Amino acid sequence: MIDTKVVSQNLDQNLETLKRLFHIDVNMDIVFREFVTGYGKRCFLVYMDGMANQQSISDFIIRPLLLADKLAEKTADGHAPSVSDFVQPSKSESAQKIDDVVTGVLSGDTAIFEDGLDSAVVCETKGFDSRSVSNPTSEVVVKGSQESFTEVMRTNVTLIRRIIKSSRLCTEFITVGDVNKNLCAVLYIDGIVNKDILQEVRRRLGEIKGDFIMGSGMVEQMIEDKPFSLFPSILSTERPDRVATYLSSGRVAIVCDGSPFVIVVPVSISVLLDSPEGVTTRWANGTLPRLIRMFALFGTTMLSGVYLALILFHREMIPTQLLNAIVAAQSNVPFPSLVEVLLMELFFELVREAGLRTPSSLGGAIGIVGALILGQSAVEANLVSPATLIVVALSGLSNSTLPDYDLAFGLRTLKLIFILLGAMLGFLGIAIGIILVLTILGNQRSFGVPMLSYQTIKWGTGHSVLFQQPLWKQHFRPRELKPQKAVQYPTNSRRWEHDEKEARK
Repeated sequence: MIDTKVVSQNLDQNLETLKRLFHIDVNMDIVFREFVTGYGKRCFLVYMDGMANQQSISDFIIRPLLLADKLAEKTADGHAPSVSDFVQPSKSESAQKIDDVVTGVLSGDTAIFEDGLDSAVVCETKGFDSRSVSNPTSEVVVKGSQESFTEVMRTNVTLIRRIIKSSRLCTEFITVGDVNKNLCAVLYIDGIVNKDILQEVRRRLGEIKGDFIMGSGMVEQMIEDKPFSLFPSILSTERPDRVATYLSSGRVAIVCDGSPFVIVVPVSISVLLDSPEGVTTRWANGTLPRLIRMFALFGTTMLSGVYLALILFHREMIPTQLLNAIVAAQSNVPFPSLVEVLLMELFFELVREAGLRTPSSLGGAIGIVGALILGQSAVEANLVSPATLIVVALSGLSNSTLPDYDLAFGLRTLKLIFILLGAMLGFLGIAIGIILVLTILGNQRSFGVPMLSYQTIKWGTGHSVLFQQPLWKQHFRPRELKPQKAVQYPTNSRRWEHDEKEARK
């Protein structure tokens, strides 16, 4: 029985097998070209039209093989000349399995078969169009790099290597998806990364089962801890400088072909709340935004629920004049306070989604119409009270302050739970909600690392969730990662300052 899973020495058999696998009778973008080399051997090559560079195929594969008769004696050192002696691509490798050949061709490479050889030569000839490196769109910073990832995995890996110029930066390739066979690159710094974390990343990626896995978003869903939790356990970023920073701290990055976002694991809540420009700004410029984001964390999650608890159960805690103003404004509103808040939350979610889905030229107009005209009209029509409008607007503004999109979206869902708890049980419901959230976070891990690790005001490590220390004070890498090399910046990082003090003595 003929084995069609391996490359045969019979050229016609290989040609028939590939034509069948590529459905040549209906596929019009698969190109087969048969020819005879200059040294008299029958060959054929196969590539995907539109994904392979035609000029590279012509100049570095076909032409050297056709002119091989003039070079055969010079290149053959006692053995018969073959394809690999004459092709001149930037990269080529031998393939004994038909599946490897098919995967290479579908990725934009060119496969060459020669009669009498039991292996094919797969040459890198990728030449499809791709988006160039541009400015970040979702993680904009004032002081920092202005480059973002693209949809091409090789380009993304190169952007990271441009920052980390170290031979210890390792890249491993893992294929996921049984049908589309999406290629993922696992990046880490040898000598720093925790081997147990790295092995867990390899295990989860290697055990993904499914026909179609595309991009980092689908890979993230297949490998994350606690998939039903509202809190993400994986960081997704479009910034190469941010990935390089996390790699240097001992984390692992996963780059997926076809996605402009890179996955970073493991993470904690402090990492999800950290700004992309945290390492490029001075400690004072980084501390105040961190405190603001902590207030935003409370505002987006519990502000609406606390407001309902106050006006429904704990009115004695509201100053008298403010309470009189709220009661007077609500006297003309026909809806209960809970319905009023839920309607305004729904209204702001509609405005947010409309601003995202409309063309960029109309996004500003949608925001103005929604926030100003409709909001003001709702107050004047006594559909909502001004206090409710202010609370809901402040809650929505706090949500936009959070740097991680997945975390912000999860907190928007959690906000509805706190609204219901505050409306039904008052501050008791809010307390129950806080306890439940802390319990869930306390039990949630990211690749073995607790999500609430180092949520303290701890000086000397540089990983406090509240305060940003000067860079030269961040002596140690995150201890919860258990990196192989703990010291990141030694105590004498500012050696010049030490030398000046010694000179004054």
